Amino acid sequence: MVDDILKKYPNDVKVVIKNFPLSFHKQAMKAAKYVLAAKNQGKYDELYHKVMDNYRQLKTNEDLPLQLAGELGLDVEQLKRDADSPAIANQIQTEIDELKNSGIPRMSVPKFLINGKEPQGRTLDAFSAVIDAELKKAK
Repeated sequence: MVDDILKKYPNDVKVVIKNFPLSFHKQAMKAAKYVLAAKNQGKYDELYHKVMDNYRQLKTNEDLPLQLAGELGLDVEQLKRDADSPAIANQIQTEIDELKNSGIPRMSVPKFLINGKEPQGRTLDAFSAVIDAELKKAK
């Protein structure tokens, strides 16, 4: 659906992804680190989409991002080293802290916000209603 929104609003919508790996998903932190590390090899978007498309498999295979990274042609050993960097750990912790301190009720993930407002429903129409209202205010 995010791709559909970007197609509908190519000049008006910017997607910002924040990490909030839930502690009870043991594989979530690892996946977040690997995906962020893929940026160093110019493959953030590709690995992010592959991991999200296969997220159910993460529950039984916490090293799935490494397998997917290999399929994308990333240097997996470099990815592992980059994923262990303090910079990536700090980025994830900063994003967790931002969301915890944001005042947003109900911290479920994924969380979609449009100018700080959460759409009521996960449909293109629900998102478009909020986006259109925000665009009207901006004019």
